[in-house]
Amino acid sequence: MASKTKLKKITFFTMLISLVSFAYKLVLGILNTSNVLIVAATSTFLVFLCKLLFVRNVTMSRAKKKKAYLFMCILMFLYALIFMTFVVLKAFGVDASNQKTYSGVIGTLFIAFIMIMFILSVINLKGALEKTDIMVIGLKEMTFVSALADAVIIEEFIYRTISEYKSIEILETITKYFPLGIGVLMFIVSIMMFIRFARYKAE
Repeated sequence: MASKTKLKKITFFTMLISLVSFAYKLVLGILNTSNVLIVAATSTFLVFLCKLLFVRNVTMSRAKKKKAYLFMCILMFLYALIFMTFVVLKAFGVDASNQKTYSGVIGTLFIAFIMIMFILSVINLKGALEKTDIMVIGLKEMTFVSALADAVIIEEFIYRTISEYKSIEILETITKYFPLGIGVLMFIVSIMMFIRFARYKAE
């Protein structure tokens, strides 16, 4: 119980960081009219909600944990649906975002922040499959999805930076279809979460 209480406190702190990160991405996404950032902000907000669910239910009964995990499953599925809709539109050229490169001090700080969050997300996944607490697993799964969304931003940044100096066909293909692959992976994760929910015994 002590370890769960400690984890609850740590998660509460990172929950606040996720909320700040969401606001940061959303504001930049609106200012740059960037769908990529707005979708990424959505994933960060869902991570915030999942951490909130975790903090409220990690020390509760298995039945309540299962109910909270179901909400995580639904949030994950809805986000995967939003993300896939966005990337399909982008793949077919329907993208309202401008092509502004993340340049200057603000842009550099933003990308540095995204990369740090991506690295921390990956590190945080260590041992996720060894956990048996469904709330811990759900938190790790949503963190993984958030890391995938950040990976799309990083790829977009690399593509836009390189394309300023040279047009490379293979990079254009990657930046067009890489998000599609990520979207499919998100759906796979959401399906696995529903399967885990169905198999989890509340008693």
